[in-house]
Amino acid sequence: MDNNLKYLDINMSKFRKDILKRIYENEEVDEAILGISDLDIYSTSDNFFNKVNKAIRQSFLNNEIILTNEQEKCLQLLQKGNLFISAPTSFGKTFIALEYIKRNSSIINNAIFVVPTIALMNELREKCYINFGKEFTLITSDAELNQYYEISKKIIIVVPERISTKLFQQYLNKNRIDLLVYDEIYKLNSISSAEKEDKRNEYSRLIKMNYIYKYLVNKAEKILLLGPFIKSVSFERSNIEIEKFITNLNIVYNEIEYVPKLNNYLNKTDEKRFVYFASPGSIIRFLKTNYTETNNKEYDEDIIKWISENIHPEWYYVDYLKQGIGIHHGKTPIFLRKYIEDEYARINGKIHTILCTSTLIEGINTPTSNLVIVDTPRNVFELNNLIGRVGRLNINNPKCGKVFIINEETYNMYNPDDWIDLKIVFENPEINTSDIEDECLYLDKELTDEGKEKFMILSKILKERFNIDYEEIISAGIEFKILERFIEHFDSITNYEKEFNVVRDIKFELLKEDNKYLNNLKLKKYSFCTEDNKNDYLSFDPVYYLLVSTKGMKFVIKKFTDVYSEYETDDINVFIDTLFKIDEFIKFKMTKIIAIYELFDEKGIFVKEKNRAFIQSVNMIKSYSDSEDGYERILLDLGFPKEDINIIGNKIVEYIDIRGTENKLIELSKDPVFNKLSPFGKNIINKIK
Repeated sequence: MDNNLKYLDINMSKFRKDILKRIYENEEVDEAILGISDLDIYSTSDNFFNKVNKAIRQSFLNNEIILTNEQEKCLQLLQKGNLFISAPTSFGKTFIALEYIKRNSSIINNAIFVVPTIALMNELREKCYINFGKEFTLITSDAELNQYYEISKKIIIVVPERISTKLFQQYLNKNRIDLLVYDEIYKLNSISSAEKEDKRNEYSRLIKMNYIYKYLVNKAEKILLLGPFIKSVSFERSNIEIEKFITNLNIVYNEIEYVPKLNNYLNKTDEKRFVYFASPGSIIRFLKTNYTETNNKEYDEDIIKWISENIHPEWYYVDYLKQGIGIHHGKTPIFLRKYIEDEYARINGKIHTILCTSTLIEGINTPTSNLVIVDTPRNVFELNNLIGRVGRLNINNPKCGKVFIINEETYNMYNPDDWIDLKIVFENPEINTSDIEDECLYLDKELTDEGKEKFMILSKILKERFNIDYEEIISAGIEFKILERFIEHFDSITNYEKEFNVVRDIKFELLKEDNKYLNNLKLKKYSFCTEDNKNDYLSFDPVYYLLVSTKGMKFVIKKFTDVYSEYETDDINVFIDTLFKIDEFIKFKMTKIIAIYELFDEKGIFVKEKNRAFIQSVNMIKSYSDSEDGYERILLDLGFPKEDINIIGNKIVEYIDIRGTENKLIELSKDPVFNKLSPFGKNIINKIK
């Protein structure tokens, strides 16, 4: 057997599952069997040797936690060098990273975590604040890095888009990376031909994530790569020396049932559950046909009142929150996602059921005791990952996790031993995406003849017309196709007299792949659609109005209800959902124009009077999710609604002598301004306290 796979024994996995079943049914299990299966954390023996064994493996982070033998082995390997860990979700991979920092905090000045989602970034930030808040400064954005640039001992937690900015790269070029942790490493995986149609809009991010991986693994002193259900991986291009620890050790027990007629589970409030759907649209369709309202749940009146006043009382989220049901997907506003996650996690929280996509289940590490799988995931790996989130480790009172699958195809698909061969895009010399130019230029791959021709044409224009070398484009992280379109439309988009026209061209000319959200602004989506106007867009532009609004979404929603006063409840829900998608569109898609603008502006290409509308449009996009002092980005990430941010930002800047955003917020809680915050903002600060 391959030495890397010695902990991936399928027979041992089955044996261990039988032992876990006995443990969870309160049967007595022989100490020797617990030791053989690495389940001796469940031992209740009070003998001397058992006490010594547990004392040796006691966590430095939390003295109530006893590490398994395999976790201790991982820490020993990491102490010696680089480490790749592949294990089920319950193994505690992120915990190992935190435990390592705790054991080596005296020699670590810069630890970097790269995670795929903002939700995971925030969850990890909370854990780091609890464990390291007094010793390390936490950084999750440019603004915080800028504030604490010269302070030693940082834990930097970022999504790939953040760490590719100039400020981060400047910092990392000057400072040693003592520990790099790249979590959910499977997100770097090459896309199979069968998946390419489904993931055609993900290429840009896939390349960005691999570029950051390539950049960081060559700079870090110690590397820890983490991922679930991966049986093999190669590092032939980076050529890093790294130990592989691949194990199927699962220390919680779940039961999986095929239940095609699982009725009324949304109204059961005695147990909490996640309910998985493939998409936000699938959640809406399900609710329209499967939900009957009840009045047996207490709800947070302040939260309901705030949403009704600041968004709309007819927004369907309001009705479901009253029933203890949270709707959680990638387009749910961050402040509401955060509230739903926190209330679900609280013992007596107001949320008992979360209807979610993989954004929740893959985006955070909050486990659940119950999972209902309604839709079929894209593949076995995704299904394994979903089910791996079920079950909470409780040594003293173990409780079985329950997975209910209501689709026979999904049930038959499940195979816990079907693990993937991970092919990291950068490590794989073949072309894996349709963004050929970006993949070649950012990941050092061989350009095709067609790609070489396009690259040469664009490079020539950049040099001759704008005095820009293509190396500067790569340093700025600019996408080839967007730059190509910008050059094509340069004379028109930079010379408009009105910002409205600039915003329109950014949406429809530069961001063609990313503007699908705008289709729900067509009148045919609404009850007031007629034969004459069915293909028209709304008579006002919500994207533009969001950018210029000083009152957030409330102003734009009122604009809609004023212009289309005949709206019905379904209309307002389609519009509000689209508006939150547009909010994400501005923050994560339209901001791609900023790097282009800044590079061209460095060359003195723009003239204030002549290019006024273009310059102003870019500044509106830039300031949409970040203020000059930088706190807007930080507070949005933490889950504060925009309505709170001006209140907090104006006050928090006064706390110059207090280090760390969390500590500043604790100080703010003592000020009368705290009482002016939304219930969302108050909850966040109270949780930090």
